[in-house]
Amino acid sequence: MATQVTRPDQLIDLAVGQPDPDLLPVDLFRSLSVDQQNLAYGEQAGDETFRQALSAWLSEDYDQPVKAEQLLLTNGSSNALDMICSQLSKPGATILVEDPSYFIALKLFKERGFNVVALPMDEDGVELQALEQAIQKYKPAFFYTIPSFHNPSGITQSHSRRQGIVKLAAQTQCPVVADDVYQSLYFGQKPPAPLACYDHNAPVLSVGSFSKILAPGLRLGWIQGTGDIFHRLKNSALLQSGGGLAPVTSALVGPLIASGEFQKNLEYLRQSYAARSEVLFDGLVSTIGDQISINKPNGGYFLWASFVDGRDVAAKLDVARQAGVSYLPGKICSANGQFLSSMRLCFAWYPQQQLMTASERLGLVFS
Repeated sequence: MATQVTRPDQLIDLAVGQPDPDLLPVDLFRSLSVDQQNLAYGEQAGDETFRQALSAWLSEDYDQPVKAEQLLLTNGSSNALDMICSQLSKPGATILVEDPSYFIALKLFKERGFNVVALPMDEDGVELQALEQAIQKYKPAFFYTIPSFHNPSGITQSHSRRQGIVKLAAQTQCPVVADDVYQSLYFGQKPPAPLACYDHNAPVLSVGSFSKILAPGLRLGWIQGTGDIFHRLKNSALLQSGGGLAPVTSALVGPLIASGEFQKNLEYLRQSYAARSEVLFDGLVSTIGDQISINKPNGGYFLWASFVDGRDVAAKLDVARQAGVSYLPGKICSANGQFLSSMRLCFAWYPQQQLMTASERLGLVFS
């Protein structure tokens, strides 16, 4: 794939977790501009005016107060996670993750030389007993979690599960890093508030991004937090040297939030992705039927489909590609190679007609 806006002609690649290029709101940016202060280094935490606008929108969207001083701007969520890794851990450290988890995060942890321990999940998120036991056993650098519309499983942590996780973090002082890039991409009912909203005395950081809710090319995100860990991030050598991150892109997005144009566009995305999710789900049920169990999410980007007979879906990947469709095998999303019979399917990158075609092709491959 040459660029984000280049889709292969013959292959419907449901492994790609990106927004449809046709949903990128180019027109919103045509009349925007920056001024002199946005071209300077800027404040270490990021532009104050933008953080005020961001905090106002987050407070409304989360139904919880979020202050500007609790926000640190980043160049997207991957940059945020990399910054957190730099501050919280060293090679050889142990990191706790959910099983399954975001495969790029797993790759990042591996590249940094971390020991990654995978923990089981149920329908409400990570199993608390397993998390508590792992914290006691491994004394980890942090626990990495994806609370809302989980990538890849689609699971959303319940309010009580979030309370339990934050309580454990406070009791054990094990940092929790919550990847919340799908938090605001709900299709109906809002998910519970991000973990960083629960207890400001607990070592919890929530990472957000505009990549999935506006445009990934902006490379604009944030870390929400309080306390010593958050203070260390804001005063890192990276920010002391280069000043705040994303001064130009935050200057472009700020007016969109202030005018309400961003919120209107986000509501359109919610409706678009909800419809696409329905099409892909219904298509898979129609073509593959009771051979699979599908976790249907209420937001985010992904369906998680598992074959009930335990077959290895990776073994069919070449056949699927020849048939003009592709998917992400579940074992890629597992730190210990589990979920051989599962696959992650993204409904965001393609319009409804191509998702219907993809379902038909998958039905032929797995019939």
